[in-house]
Amino acid sequence: MDFFDQEAHAQKQTRRLIWLFGLAVLAFVVFAYFIFAVPFLIFFEPLKIGSDGFFKWLWDARVAFWITVTTLIPISLGCLYKFRLLAAGGSVVAELLGGRRIEENPNDPKEKQLRDVVEEMAVASQMSVPEIYVLDRERGINAFAAGHTREDVAIGVTLGAMKLLTRDELQGIVAHEFSHVLNGDTRLNMKLMALAHGLSWPTILGRILVRGSTQAPEIGESIFDSEDSPTFMPTAPIGILFLTMGAVSLPFVRALKSAICREREWLADSSAVQFTRNPAGISGALKKIGGLYKAARLDSPFAETASHLYFANSDFEPWLDFMATHPPLEKRISAIDPYFDGQFQHINSLPREKKDDSPEVKLDNLYEENVRRAREEAKLREESE
Repeated sequence: MDFFDQEAHAQKQTRRLIWLFGLAVLAFVVFAYFIFAVPFLIFFEPLKIGSDGFFKWLWDARVAFWITVTTLIPISLGCLYKFRLLAAGGSVVAELLGGRRIEENPNDPKEKQLRDVVEEMAVASQMSVPEIYVLDRERGINAFAAGHTREDVAIGVTLGAMKLLTRDELQGIVAHEFSHVLNGDTRLNMKLMALAHGLSWPTILGRILVRGSTQAPEIGESIFDSEDSPTFMPTAPIGILFLTMGAVSLPFVRALKSAICREREWLADSSAVQFTRNPAGISGALKKIGGLYKAARLDSPFAETASHLYFANSDFEPWLDFMATHPPLEKRISAIDPYFDGQFQHINSLPREKKDDSPEVKLDNLYEENVRRAREEAKLREESE
C-alpha cells in the first residue's frame, strides 16, 4: 500500500468514525429520553394515556428538546476538551495513564531491556525511536501506542508486562504496537479517543470521585485484586451517581470502539509475527495474560477512555461480544498457534510493594545502611594497610 492508498484509507476510516459517532450520540439521546423523561411523564401525566393514545402520551416535544440540549452540550464540551488535550501527541496519553518516561540509559535491567526492544523495532520499522513509558502502578500485562504521527508517537508498557514477560514476549507486544503506528491506526485511535470522551466522561469522573484520586492505586492496592476490599471516599455517593450516568453511555462507546478498532487487532497480530519472525513471542504474551489473575486490566480511572489503544482488553470481558474492544484471547492465540489447547497456565502476580513508612521497609533500609558502612570501613582498612 503506497502513500496515496494509505491517505485514502485513512480518510475513509475517518468518515466512518464520524458517521458511527453520530449514530452513537443519536442512540444515546434516544436512550436517555426513555431513561429519564418517560418516568417523569408517567409520574406527572398519568391520565394522558387514555385520552390521547399511548404514543402521544409517551412523546413530549418540550421534554425531548431539553433532554437533547442537556445531553449534547456536555458531549460537545467533552470532545472539544479532549481534542485540545491530545493535540500534543502520544506522550499526553501516556502521562494521563500514569506513565513514567524511561531515559536513554536506564539503570534498571528490565527498563534497559524494554528500551533495547523498542529501539530494535524502530530500526526494523525505519522509524525514529518513540518516547517510552512504564505504567508503574499497573500489574496487569498490557501495552499501547498513541500519537498523531510517527514523530509524536509514545509507546507505553505496564509494569506487569515489563516484569513478567520474557524478552521475546515483550518484543511480540511491542511489534504489535508498532504495526498500529505503521498502519495509521494510532491517528484514528486518537480521534476516537477524543470523540469517545464526550460520551464516557461521566464514567471517568465517577471513578475519580469514588477513589478520591486521579491516580491508579499503588502496587498492592488494586481494586481488581480478589484479596482486597476497596476503600470508598466521602465523595463516593456522588461518584456512584456519575457512574450510573456513564453506564447509560458505556454500551454505545464500547460498540463504537469495537466497530472501528477490533478488526485491526488481527492485522496487528499478524504484522507482529512478520516483524519478529517469532510467533511464540506474541502468543506467549497472550497466554500469560490468560493465566494471570489480573490479566490485562488497568486500574487508572482514565483506562476506559483509552481502552481501544491497548494490546488486550483493559477491563473484565463484557458479556456481549459486540462491546469488546479486542477479539477473545483464545481466538487470537489459535490464529497464531494452531496447537493451542485453550488452557492457560497460572502465572503468579507481581509481589506487593511495601510501604515506605512500614516497619519492614525501615528495617530493610537500616540493614542496607549498616552493610554500606561496613563495606566502606573495610575498604578504608584495606587502603590503610
